[in-house]
Formats: sequence, C-alpha cells, structure tokens
Amino acid sequence: MKLRCTGMAIVVALAAGLAGLAAAQAGQTPEGQRPVFRGGVELVQIDVSVLDRSRRPVTGLTEADFTILEDGIRRPIRGFTAVQLPASTPPATASASRLAAAQPDVTTNRVGQQDGRLVVILMDRTIPPGEPTLAANRIAHAAVDALGPNDLAAVTSTSGGVPQTLTSDRARLRQAIDQRDWSTGPSKEQQDILAGFTGKLDPLSDGRCLCGICVLDTVTQIAGALRQTSRRQRMLLFVGSQLIIQSGPRAPTQDTECEFPLKQARQRMQDALALSHVTVHSIDPSGLSSVGPHTRASTPNTGGAMPRLGRVQQQQAEMSDLLDAQNSLQILPEMTGGRVVVNTNGPQEKVPEIFAESASYYVLAFEPGMAGKPGVNRSIEVKVARKDVRVSAQRKHQQETAVRAAAAAPPTLESALTGLMPDGSLPLSLAVAAFAGTEEPRATVIVNTDVGAFAGPGGASTTLELAVSAVDPTGRKPTIRQDMTVGVTPAPAGGATEANVQALLHLDPGTYEVRVAVRDPATAAAASVFAPLTVPRFADERLSLSDLLVEATPLTPPGSSAAAPGGTTRRMFSSREHVRALVQVYQGTRRDDAVEPVVVHTRVTNVQGGIPRDQQINVAAKDFTNRTAGVASDLGGLPPGDYVFTVDASAGDLKTSRSLRFTVR
Repeated sequence: MKLRCTGMAIVVALAAGLAGLAAAQAGQTPEGQRPVFRGGVELVQIDVSVLDRSRRPVTGLTEADFTILEDGIRRPIRGFTAVQLPASTPPATASASRLAAAQPDVTTNRVGQQDGRLVVILMDRTIPPGEPTLAANRIAHAAVDALGPNDLAAVTSTSGGVPQTLTSDRARLRQAIDQRDWSTGPSKEQQDILAGFTGKLDPLSDGRCLCGICVLDTVTQIAGALRQTSRRQRMLLFVGSQLIIQSGPRAPTQDTECEFPLKQARQRMQDALALSHVTVHSIDPSGLSSVGPHTRASTPNTGGAMPRLGRVQQQQAEMSDLLDAQNSLQILPEMTGGRVVVNTNGPQEKVPEIFAESASYYVLAFEPGMAGKPGVNRSIEVKVARKDVRVSAQRKHQQETAVRAAAAAPPTLESALTGLMPDGSLPLSLAVAAFAGTEEPRATVIVNTDVGAFAGPGGASTTLELAVSAVDPTGRKPTIRQDMTVGVTPAPAGGATEANVQALLHLDPGTYEVRVAVRDPATAAAASVFAPLTVPRFADERLSLSDLLVEATPLTPPGSSAAAPGGTTRRMFSSREHVRALVQVYQGTRRDDAVEPVVVHTRVTNVQGGIPRDQQINVAAKDFTNRTAGVASDLGGLPPGDYVFTVDASAGDLKTSRSLRFTVR
C-alpha cells in the first residue's frame, strides 16, 4: 500500500444535524444475506406492520395475503420477506457476557443493512419542569432498555442542541439523556404569576419557536433522514405534553400571523411522514394532572363569591386547555399508526409494549406503474386479507426518475459529513484512538479510516479528498481536510482490499462524535462514517489509559517482500498475521506528585471462557517518561475464534481498563 498526504488545511465546518443529508442507500442489503429484488423495472420496497385488535403483531402471513394499490390500481408484488426481530436477552454465559460488554471499537457506515429498528427519542420543548422532566427521563431510559441487539437509537430535542447520531451504544444514549434538563417552559405556578403581568401566555408567540414551527420542522427532518432505510422499522417517540398543529382563534392583542406558516410546515411534515413510514408514538410525561388554581399552593385564598367564581372559570379554562393538549398528541399517532400514552403516572411502563408492536413485520417489493411526471408523489395503500387487523405502511412514494435526478447532484465532503446517519454509498470503516498530546491538556486523536472501497484497480494510484470533524455537545467542531493519493496492491486470496489512511486531531477533554467523509473527485463518489469518542483528562487524572491502537502486518502474495506493520481498522485477522495492540499508561501528564508503580494485566478471553493469553506487567516508576509508559501486547498466532482483549491497570486504589473485540479466521 502506498499513501502520500499532499496537503492539509483547516476548513470551516458546516452545521451538523438532522437538517443534513439522509444516509444514501443505507437501507441496501448485501447480496446473499437477504432476498434481492430484481427485475426489468425498478421496484419499490416498503415495510408493513400488521397488528391485531390488541396491537400485537400478526405473524404467519404470506405474500398472497397482501394487496398493494398504487394510486388506487393494484400492482404486482415481486418480493416478500417476513421479519422477526431477536429479543433483547442477556448473554447465557460469563464469557459471552464479556464479549457483549466489550463495545466494538471500530464503526462502519453500513448501519442500515440489518433488520431491526431505528428509534429516535424526541424530547419536546413542552415537557413541564419538575416531576414531568424526571418522568421524561424515565421514558427515555425505558426506550434504551427495550432496544434489541440490532436496533439503533438517537436522542434529540425540539429546543435546540446537537442531535445524536443513531447508535447501538446504550451507555452513550443514557449519557445523552442525563446530561440535559429537557424542560423549557414555565410551570403552572410561574404561569399564574406571569399572567398577572402579561396576560395568558401564548405559546405561538414564543420567540424561541415562533408559531410552534420548530417542532413540526424537527419531525420533518427526522422523517427525511430515516427515509432511505426501508428494511428497518422506524419509530419516533415524541415525549411532550402538546403539539401545536394549527393556530386556532386568536385574541385581538395576539397579532402573530401563524396560520399560513403553520399550514406550510404541517404539509411538509405530513408529506415527509407519508414518504418515510416513521411510526410516531406520543408519550405525555405530565402524568395525572390536577386542574384549577385551587390545586396549587401558590393561589391565595381571598374568600368572597367573585374570587370563587373566577376560580371555577379558570378551572374550566384549564380543563379545556388540557383536553386540547392531549387531543393534539393523538394527531401524529393516528396519522402513522402509533400509540398515545396520556393520563398515567407511569408512562415508561408502556414503552415495552410499544416496542413489542414492531417485533414482527413484513418487507414487500412491488412493481410500480408506468413512470409519470418526475417529482410527483404516488399514493400507496396496503390491504391484508385478515379481519380486525391494523395495517401500517408507507403511504406515498416518489417517482424513481425524480429520486435519480436528486441523487445526480454531485455530493460534497461537507454534505457527506452531515445527517442523522452516515452516507453508506461505499463501505468505510473507522477507528479512533485518543492519546495524551504535547499540547496539554489537549489530546492527540489518531483517526484511522479504511478507504479500500475507493482504491483504484490493480494498485493504481487514486486521488481522494478527506474531511474529518469532531463534533462536541455544543455543536462546535474543529475540522481538517486532506488531499491524498492512495494505491493498493492486489489482496491475496481470501484477503480483503485495505487502504488505511490516518489523520490527527488535537482535542480538549470531553465527548465527541468523529465524522470522516471521503470523496473521489474523478467519479464524484462520496461516503462517510461516524464514531463516538471520549477524550479523558490525561493531564490531570492520577491514572488513565489511552485507547487501544491495533497494528497488523498485512499478508502479502507469494514472492512479495514483507510489508511493514501499520494501523488497521480490521478486527478480523489470519492466524498467520503478526498483530499487536498498543496502549499508553498515564499518571497525570502535568501533575507533580510522585509517580507510582502500576500493575498492567492483559488478558485474551475466548467465547468458550478459555484464557489463551494472560500476562501481568509490573511497570516501575523508573519506566515512566514524562509520566507516560507504553505497553505492547501480541495478539497473533491464536486459533480461529472470537476473542476479547482487555487491559486492566491499577495503582493502589486506582483502577482503569480498556477492551476490544476481534476474530481470528
């Protein structure tokens, strides 16, 4: 492999988030793993949920049970798959538990290729403060608990902040839930006080979300981002107490003109939901509500007939507002086939039932009618030959010619960096590793990307563009850009084409999402891959470990000279390869207390519970240079199987660890 970096420059990063480009072709499935729908025409692939009267999935249906109507005309079904998702069950053995606990340290952009759910937990701006905020957190945690082994989820909000990329890492999801106070509105007591000065609060006039349009736009963006993943069930958990869908009658003093912009935003949202088949479930965290000023300790008891009459009138007005709010929560579920959870102090208890509804579903492909005017949406209606069932499916599709025209626009590096999911047009894999840097307290992050899918044939050099960004929770993202020339020698029999390129980021301690986009300027092909990253406080913590960096000596064809070891994103190796894992031990790189001896215990565990490698390394104080010591462990020469490599470091009462999963074939 030949790699030459011809330049590097700091570039301005565009805004990341749901407003970006959806994952291109993320829903495609590798040939041989699932049925491949082929024919002389382009097929439209949709997923269909069928529930009985108790909202339980109806299983055992066949292709003959379904009828698909396009613009009211029956269309032939050309592909059919019944999908049963695996349950989220704990591993049966201790060794399997260790394998499951070790999160993969390499990510790919092929996240749409497995059957499963895509779940977006949307924390709305209408979550009241106090107990409802705690209930909203419990709802979100219950959703994380209910995720299946192939499910991906994200947590985002309608009140700003950086949306999270879909991930299977439950620890990251829980951290995203707990790191924010999701409530933005005043409590009932605060509303009573403010009403005495400004009159009744009008949510349509809130400058932070004028006319409530930001909520509808967020739902639209989520639906658009999930649209391309047709094999997966797509769920949106709307956690909030109200949805503004129309302006309603306006008082003379309320001069905000909301009717027309709300109508436009509502239409955009309805179209996006119809094209994407995102099932929206509304969950109200407010619980059972006490209505009326007499239920609040902040209301003075002044006595007299008129104050009592005023309180009755206010109670009636609040009851009307509560019913209107709860009715508004039913709109999106009724439109998409979801549920509404209101008037309960335990809304999180309904979350497992919501997930159970999508445990079984069907994937169908049908042959559309003759192409019409590009850009025109065609209606889809799915019927099932069963009584008393509830059918939910995509309700519209767009002419393929229009989709192709939209896809014809050349992608850019910046567009590939944005979105809820990475662009999976070509396969990429990514490994990131943080080490203590020389610019304390900033760390040096090695970003290792396998761009083998972009490589030229037969080892010919290919010029590629690379952009790397690291998005922190505030949305700030330092970005670097490189132009590179990549050449790959032909892979040996049974080997994979691999072209690893490295970039360096210098980051402060904290949590990030590293995003890498690659583009071939000759073909305009582009793809991206995302990975989470936590940068420890190497400079201040008394004991810490870097991430693990894996190096491998590539297998070479007979007669070729041996290749030098290099960083790799592969976690599947041949038993004949030389593989090692590198880690650094730190004792606070800018601390001035005495350096202590550290015990480093490395272990390789297989799925059967065996321990083929077990080593204890005593790192003396004299072995540290600038409060840093390096450890290398040999992972080569193991028999075929699945393994977990763990590094445990201890100094006195301090302990820390790292782990990675790998396979030997």
